Amino acid sequence: MPELNQLQGELGEKGFVIVGVSNEPTGLLERHIEKMGIAYPIAKVKGETADRTYGVKGFPSGALLDAKGRVVWTGHPGSVSHEQIAALLEDTAFVSSIPGSEHKKINKLITAQDFGKAQKAILKGLGKSPDDEALIQARDDIQGLLQRKLKSAEALAVAGDFGGSIEIYGELQTLFKGSDSAKQAKAEQKTLEKNPAAKADLGAWKMMQKGNAAQRAGDFEKAAKVYRKVIKKYGDTPCAGRAQEFLSRHSRL
Repeated sequence: MPELNQLQGELGEKGFVIVGVSNEPTGLLERHIEKMGIAYPIAKVKGETADRTYGVKGFPSGALLDAKGRVVWTGHPGSVSHEQIAALLEDTAFVSSIPGSEHKKINKLITAQDFGKAQKAILKGLGKSPDDEALIQARDDIQGLLQRKLKSAEALAVAGDFGGSIEIYGELQTLFKGSDSAKQAKAEQKTLEKNPAAKADLGAWKMMQKGNAAQRAGDFEKAAKVYRKVIKKYGDTPCAGRAQEFLSRHSRL
């Protein structure tokens, strides 16, 4: 689809990735790729595993995943909007590499998403070369990522989605391990855990972890059982709402 090639070209540098999925014969796929000029990768799968994973009920179908791998939209591939994608990209932990072979060590840290060490290395580099525009941009990109994540976590907590907020603080502790930013995220997480208003949603969030693990392992029936228990016990929480979204996509389970 030309529009998907265009999307990949426009948003690929920001961390957006399109992957086609098909269980058609290899020869047929190769001819289709050549005929349509497809510029994004195609994954060849067997059976209906991909259909079950993403709730596919017709063809062609598309699924939009967030930064945590959760399906947040399904529909015709050509109908997904730039606005939907742009909103999700705000939640990614994507930082572009720094041009120049002299930044190889920093780029290795960026690729590994070890932003705590990357920040220290960048600041050290700026101490020697304060006008290095590439280092300044990388510093600002990482700081911008941190601020977006903190803002998202705060907004979720205000909206009562304490489980979603806790996830972000946990992610930040991993991304910025060993830094003051990680300590800040840990302190914010502890504050949330002590908040009486967060008790129900955090209970739902903790219960959902087994279902999430089952889903990642491809055991959708087990995941569905866990999510039904979450809905039954914590039906009025945001986490239970996400469990219901999964069940709605997989109505056959």
